[in-house]
Amino acid sequence: MNIKSLLLGSAAALAAVSGAQAADAIVAAEPEPMEYVRVCDAFGTGYFYIPGTETCLKIGGYLRVQVDGRSDDDLSGNDAGYRTNTRAQVRLEAKTDTEYGTLGSRITLRANNNSSNTTSITIPDAVGGGSTTYSSSQGNSDFFLEETYIELGGFRVGYFYNYFDTGLPGETVLADDRPYNNGGDGADTLNNSIRYTYDAGAFSVYGQVDAFNSQAGYKTDDAGNADEIGINGVITGKFGGVTLDFFAGYDFDNENAALASTLTAAIGPGSLGVFAAYSFGQNRYFDASEWTIGAEYAIKVTDKFSIAPGAQYWDNVELDGNGDFDGGDAWRVGVTADYAITENLAAKATVNYTDVDNGTDSADKWDGFLRLQRSF
Repeated sequence: MNIKSLLLGSAAALAAVSGAQAADAIVAAEPEPMEYVRVCDAFGTGYFYIPGTETCLKIGGYLRVQVDGRSDDDLSGNDAGYRTNTRAQVRLEAKTDTEYGTLGSRITLRANNNSSNTTSITIPDAVGGGSTTYSSSQGNSDFFLEETYIELGGFRVGYFYNYFDTGLPGETVLADDRPYNNGGDGADTLNNSIRYTYDAGAFSVYGQVDAFNSQAGYKTDDAGNADEIGINGVITGKFGGVTLDFFAGYDFDNENAALASTLTAAIGPGSLGVFAAYSFGQNRYFDASEWTIGAEYAIKVTDKFSIAPGAQYWDNVELDGNGDFDGGDAWRVGVTADYAITENLAAKATVNYTDVDNGTDSADKWDGFLRLQRSF
């Protein structure tokens, strides 16, 4: 009886071990769980969560093909002609909720195959009595930085535009440029800056400090450019279909200030925009003239087609050697047309006429462009 029980127990034990080994042999490893990209709707459309994080990312940009044309311009020495350009822009935006508010960042990369963005600045060397010319990468077809910054709550720091690049929807009224080339290109709109914005919805205000000519290397007393700093601020109010803002900026290097204001109002089938600016003398914010006023009316003809006729006048367009205004005036009229071909594909065309009297000579010119742009 004991021998029989022992044999039966041994057989049962062997069967259990064999069964366990057989079961182990055919069990496949479980697949790793997959994490799919999730839509992030906390910051608007187009954002998605970066897998494994709570950071929301948005990828956007555009591809633009444009043909520019102009007539002779005796005051600037430009001959009549045309040029073509293809531009690509990619923008990455990342946002995260934190205990201090929204943490955001933007990276904007742009390239032109026919670049008009060559930037070079010559400054005296600190020692040796010579000078150095600094050129930015915007002078070739490589990608270069446009607006790129970090934001936390109401603070923004990085490389971004100031007030004079906002403009009106048409292409006739010039906020950040001169009616003709008289030794400069108008406002210095893109700089390394720091800004704080208080936004209460219908009312907002921001203050900003700008470091002008940010790509020009070190700022030192010996190089004579230690004061290339400016401060500016904007107050904005929204009243139903009307938006009004007021800008003030001061350039410490030139010791001059500029004031500006833009009003937009929904009237009838379109939107009226009025821009005005006043300058106390040569400065990097606005010195195209002592004062200017311009207006455009963007008319929505159909859901896809709109036109924006506009006009602008400048008074005292000449700067003397002391940075003071010294006579002359200019005016400009034109029209801009926009057509939405389909979703994210649009065409824009503009033609403008400018007449300039700089106090000693007079000249006029035509300019315009035709643009096709695919945005995403």
